[in-house]
Amino acid sequence: MSSESFKMHIPDVIAHRGFSAENPENTLISYENAIKAGTTALEMDIRLSKDNEIVMMHDTTLNRTTTGLGQVRDHDWHGDIDQLLTKAEPRQAIPRLNDVLDLITQPHVSKSLYSIIDIKYDNPIEILDYLQSLLENYSKKHPDLIHRLIIGIWNVEFMKRAKELFPQYKLCFIGLSLSAARSHFLDTVDCLSLPFAALVDQDGQSFIEEVHMRKKQVFTWTINDPLQMKSCVLLQVDGVIGDSVTSLLEHVQHKPRSLKDTEEYLSFIESDTYLQSKRTRLYFYLIKKTMSLASWKLVGV
Repeated sequence: MSSESFKMHIPDVIAHRGFSAENPENTLISYENAIKAGTTALEMDIRLSKDNEIVMMHDTTLNRTTTGLGQVRDHDWHGDIDQLLTKAEPRQAIPRLNDVLDLITQPHVSKSLYSIIDIKYDNPIEILDYLQSLLENYSKKHPDLIHRLIIGIWNVEFMKRAKELFPQYKLCFIGLSLSAARSHFLDTVDCLSLPFAALVDQDGQSFIEEVHMRKKQVFTWTINDPLQMKSCVLLQVDGVIGDSVTSLLEHVQHKPRSLKDTEEYLSFIESDTYLQSKRTRLYFYLIKKTMSLASWKLVGV
């Protein structure tokens, strides 16, 4: 490798449910602190309430993260979910997507910051219509949002509807199965988001090359181990999704950027021993197989 060919592929840092390592997930303080820490992007989960408000929530129920109980879909936002707090400290209110949009469109927030809206497969498909209506209203005042929001979809039915409703927005396949990504989404989306285990073998590396040949992006999740962060750099993924923004910035961006020449880069490669262990490779192989089966059973692809 000559000095002329020395070039690092620096992934984006994508804050998983905000800076969730230090803040209650999917809350305004979590997103605010991720932005302050210097994240490249935000990842966020949405659910539809009984009165059709788009609520920031990963789970189908309120039980795990809030002081409420029951399915999000069975509770009104107004007068119910808006009165709840997170279980995690510091206690926070449960925001809606429009609250987060208010945050990221503030003048002090860089327009280079983008967000991935993760719409889980177990949402009612009507959530896409309510999302389209909300974004249509916001984009009138903030037209740059069209280029700053990525719509994340898990299954074929939702993707078909999303392509109809969001022709100007980037679409992202989020899923567990590499074969599903190849068969159903590779040629129809702008980016693909897959778990680390799906990408670490030779097939996964070939997939990343396929995606890049099509001028598209690959994201991976959920990365909280510094050794995995280093491997992500060498896998040449485009975005690394994790809970700790500061740790991700250090290992995914700052350390790689500190390499001065080809010799340091080669040393960086040689020191990456995380995936050399047979036990580690077997572990990820088994996870990958399990996830493919789960994808078929849960999502149908």
